[in-house]
Amino acid sequence: MIDIPQTKDLVKRILTKLGSKYASDDAVNLIIGTMIIESRFKYFRQMGDGPARGFAQLEIDTVLDINKNWLKFRPTMIDRCVHATMIPKRFFVRGSKADWEYLIETNFAAQVVMARLCYWRAPEPMPSTMLGWAKYWKKWYNTEQGAGRVSEFEEQVSKYL
Repeated sequence: MIDIPQTKDLVKRILTKLGSKYASDDAVNLIIGTMIIESRFKYFRQMGDGPARGFAQLEIDTVLDINKNWLKFRPTMIDRCVHATMIPKRFFVRGSKADWEYLIETNFAAQVVMARLCYWRAPEPMPSTMLGWAKYWKKWYNTEQGAGRVSEFEEQVSKYL
């Protein structure tokens, strides 16, 4: 397992490059918790050759949606994403599915930024408790159709946070 205190520090530094409002302690814990529950910090590719990539198990269609339907209208945020991930701007503007499969699988900062933007787009405020994070993850990240359970998030993530 990856060192959680070091990883929290790294996630905080990455998110701070987006702006301080993206880098709250709750946001850092939710991103770390998401990576724990989604991949146990073990898998870069979804088991069974599914579409998810990176420790956050981001689906590339979700990443493309963030780029095309949210970042496209926020050029300043694209610049912040470039700063945080060191990924050239052209990928945020017109990156392909194959480009983003590679970038999410290989670039930890990209995983952190895109997972954070998934949560940022949620229309409810971010919670500040383990149970709150678990429910938020289930509703806005794993979704009601996903196989994850709130109780599993609490059980697994509470071992480390």
